[in-house]
Amino acid sequence: MNRRPILSIAAPIALLSLSAGAAGAQQGAILPTTADTAGAFADTTRAPDPTASVTSATCDGDVEYCPSSAQLRVDRSFSDYPIDSRAADAGSGLRPIDDEPCIPDEGCERRDAAGVRHFLYGDGADDLRVMIKTVEASEFEGRPIGALDIGTARDQSEVMARVRRFLPDVAFDCDPSLVSGNVGPVECGATLNPGWVEIGFDHDGRLLRVRFDGYQFI
Repeated sequence: MNRRPILSIAAPIALLSLSAGAAGAQQGAILPTTADTAGAFADTTRAPDPTASVTSATCDGDVEYCPSSAQLRVDRSFSDYPIDSRAADAGSGLRPIDDEPCIPDEGCERRDAAGVRHFLYGDGADDLRVMIKTVEASEFEGRPIGALDIGTARDQSEVMARVRRFLPDVAFDCDPSLVSGNVGPVECGATLNPGWVEIGFDHDGRLLRVRFDGYQFI
């Protein structure tokens, strides 16, 4: 199975800081009303490292995106629209937020029927792909969050207990020195392969948002 190379761009990306929990503006593609994209590539990122779980998915031929089994499980828990899949294939399943236009080299967000936000990016309008998935806890008030099997948990201890049961072989930590500012002032995260997960809480330990980056694409 031949696939196109992972997306890359040479031009600078616009500045943005839209998350209430984000710590200051950072450079990156536009990710409306949620965490800004560029923070995932800062020095505090949880990008893949040699200790990340090895790839176990079946990949044939010249494949650039070959996720581990843990990453595939995370991906499916967020939504039915996989990382690296074409937005066009989702049809009306991914809908615009606030009639926002989608500029491929800046990116845009679309929301599925459950309320999960999907950040799209591509080399052109016909090549927009799902790159990041985000759940805003405020948009799931009174109903369960499927991502990472969080369910109705909202307190940090209960959320992390559920997440660790869902992914027993993935190491999550809440080291304050690794807070990226993407998802909240208090952050727990884990490295997958080739992506990563960030779970943000406020200072009272209440869930703010959950973010899953499929891979580094800028």
